Amino acid sequence: MLTACSSVPDKAYYQLPDVYQNDTANISTTIQSEKKPQIWLQPVRLSDMLVSSGIVYQTSDINYTVANQHLWINPLDQQLQQNLVSGLSKAFPNRVVSIQPIEDHLAKLTVNVNSFQGRYDGQVIISGDWIYTEDGKIISQPFSVMLKQTQDGYPALVRTLGEGWKQVVSQIANTIQAQY
Repeated sequence: MLTACSSVPDKAYYQLPDVYQNDTANISTTIQSEKKPQIWLQPVRLSDMLVSSGIVYQTSDINYTVANQHLWINPLDQQLQQNLVSGLSKAFPNRVVSIQPIEDHLAKLTVNVNSFQGRYDGQVIISGDWIYTEDGKIISQPFSVMLKQTQDGYPALVRTLGEGWKQVVSQIANTIQAQY
């Protein structure tokens, strides 16, 4: 009788760290007597390869793989958007940053993410572009962040991606603040 031992690796699920958790711990919800202007955050748009639930890894200068065992616990676009809302809310305390439009005359931000992956040489790559419109004025900027992953493994990759996304959010906020 022939017996075989089959083992399927366990799937691991990841969520981007809430890099603004400590920064927003003291914010409380209050009813505003004064109406704050709104920044309407459109859904974050991902390139086709990033829409998958698997974490993307670049294996060479031209090859990519999407992990089957290392997965995002929630859709990546939702995680990026939540971090974007948190970061911009911190950067613009006198404005309402929301994923739902709540007024007629509002600023609008659209973010497109083309790259959000680890790479064979230990770098983490985040790139894309964003468009901000307010009062008929348009700001359109590309972004590109490259960080060194300090440890091996998917947990370190996800933490480094989170730190890189925080830098992107900061760049967006700083550019908007410089213009308005």
